[in-house]
Amino acid sequence: MKRVLSAVVLGALAVSLIAAGPLSLGVLAVLAVILLACHEAAALLQAAGSVAARIPVVAAIFLMVAGAWSGGASHLAAGLAGGMTLIFVWTVLTEKPKGSVVKLSGGTLVLLYPAWSLAHVILYLETGTGRRSLLFLLFVVWVCDSAAYYVGSALGRRKLAPEISPNKTVAGAVGGPLGAAGAALLLKVLGLVPWSPAFALAAGLGIAVLAQVGDLAESMVKRDAGVKDSGSLIPGHGGILDRVDALLLVVPLFYYILSWSGGSV
Repeated sequence: MKRVLSAVVLGALAVSLIAAGPLSLGVLAVLAVILLACHEAAALLQAAGSVAARIPVVAAIFLMVAGAWSGGASHLAAGLAGGMTLIFVWTVLTEKPKGSVVKLSGGTLVLLYPAWSLAHVILYLETGTGRRSLLFLLFVVWVCDSAAYYVGSALGRRKLAPEISPNKTVAGAVGGPLGAAGAALLLKVLGLVPWSPAFALAAGLGIAVLAQVGDLAESMVKRDAGVKDSGSLIPGHGGILDRVDALLLVVPLFYYILSWSGGSV
């Protein structure tokens, strides 16, 4: 019951903020989620034997968020470049050669994996079409997750990746994208997205597949760290990173596909 209630409350808040919230509030919400997700990611890396220097990573997060807010994708890229520079300068000035590769790789992974990916949410929030695209993405991911769970529970026999995520099945991995494709077409039929049916279908399938890969990627890190959840902040769900893992590969890629294809954001 706690899991369902948490999902409903968080989902309602996210949809309300994306659909009608002011940009400034959206930026603050994204910043908070990034900081919490990066804190959890750094803890996972430390448990797995890697270390991320938190001070330059936090500074880099502020650079990227400020860049995305003030100047779009190009300023976000500049913030990322500045953040990477900070991590290298910090490591050179404060660390000994022994172990420096671990520090650099840990800091870079935290910066790229949760932070840079989630900072793209700000780019979606800057336009009305971008907000609709983000809602489309979230709805497709949520349907994929639900369809994979129910199909896997009913029909799942063969495990998908037992060493990474023992509960995921091949049936669920197939049912999730099929459900997501249906959801994408439904949104098109209802006139909530401007793309062609073929584009909506392809987007739904692609988002669903990458969402499952993102979920498995975080599960792999957790197995290496020897923990079940990335945190305990959300009742019934674990940590922030557990809730956004399916989005981390999809959010930036979908943004650039829309930009390059003329589908706009």
